[in-house]
Amino acid sequence: MAVRGAKPALKDGVPVDRKLHDGRGLYLLVRANGVKHWRLKYYIGGRERLLALGEYPDVPLARARQKAGEARNLVREGVDPVQHGREQKATRVNATQQTFAVIVEEWLGKKSKKWTEGHLEQNRQSFRDYVLPKIGTRAVASLTAQDIMRVLEPLEAAGKLETLRRVRQRVGAVLTYSVQTGRRTDNPIRDTQGAFAAPTREHFASIGPKGLPEFLKALEAYAGHPNTLGIIRMILWTGSRTGEVRGATPDEFDLDSAVWRIPAERMKKRRVHVVPLPKQAIPVLRELIKLNADSHYMFPSPMNQSMASENIVLQALKRMGYGGKLTGHGLRAAVSTGLEEMGYPIEIIKTQLSHAKDNLTDAAYLRGVHLERRAEMMQVWADRLDVMLTGAKVLPLKPASAA
Repeated sequence: MAVRGAKPALKDGVPVDRKLHDGRGLYLLVRANGVKHWRLKYYIGGRERLLALGEYPDVPLARARQKAGEARNLVREGVDPVQHGREQKATRVNATQQTFAVIVEEWLGKKSKKWTEGHLEQNRQSFRDYVLPKIGTRAVASLTAQDIMRVLEPLEAAGKLETLRRVRQRVGAVLTYSVQTGRRTDNPIRDTQGAFAAPTREHFASIGPKGLPEFLKALEAYAGHPNTLGIIRMILWTGSRTGEVRGATPDEFDLDSAVWRIPAERMKKRRVHVVPLPKQAIPVLRELIKLNADSHYMFPSPMNQSMASENIVLQALKRMGYGGKLTGHGLRAAVSTGLEEMGYPIEIIKTQLSHAKDNLTDAAYLRGVHLERRAEMMQVWADRLDVMLTGAKVLPLKPASAA
């Protein structure tokens, strides 16, 4: 077939479309304007169909014959090449829309029904900071182990091995979800196993009860934002987790009754937790409600009134001279140890710190019967903190008086 020099036909001296047949339904359609299109005529289900195979010279004769052969094979299998092409195009378009960022949001949406708001935000922040800037716009089906390595390698270079471990775990979970939902057939995270050094597991840094007097003096002298100071003091006054305090909203507090009711969806054990408040906390909370009237949170970020960052306590402790020596969890541990040294029953302390048994009957009993005793315990503890700050000698309580 002479394709290169093919010209349109002439009718009464005017150019018109022309078909040059190659055989078995394949032909070159030469338009009146000189543009050349490959076409394949075929029959399926008793109906004549026409398949476009591209333009010449973008698609040369050999390639046109190859594409025609592939289409005839589909016809022999009972597949309409036109419909098959539309489905393939839709699949390609859908694949580009199924980016890693899209799958992350879908996965987090599923987890939001089970996770606390604080834990959900930690995961979301982890993806925002370390993963999505590098592979967020990539189609999830196209990601390889090498792509994941490029995400994780900067964390190893920075010595952030614990962060690396968590990021790798979270990326792997999203890729597993992609396999489960048919977006992938494999999980490349497995091929990164053993590629990085494992973090050294250490206990949270804590000063213990004996270090509290000096810490309280440093806290009193710290010129931090009232919201940051409020978070730290609430941990000391109640023994609550940093995330529980950061995510607190004003409607959770009944200041007249001196109680804080944390809803189940924000608790690690997914149960409502009632926290008694010492009298020292009430005026501070009232002031914070006024200060943060435009925020959804009781202790919002000083920057934008959104939920305070999980690093806000660590940053404050570092400025106070306790960087690497103390964490929010370490403060909570100091409260727990201090209460034990004062002789309070371990089951009441565990209930206060929401470490009660998973048995629902026992948990309900501890929450109800022990609330009054916990309120008394935490008031004595708050008074004790005041005494520590003034520098007065702190006498240990006898176990009998704490029972």
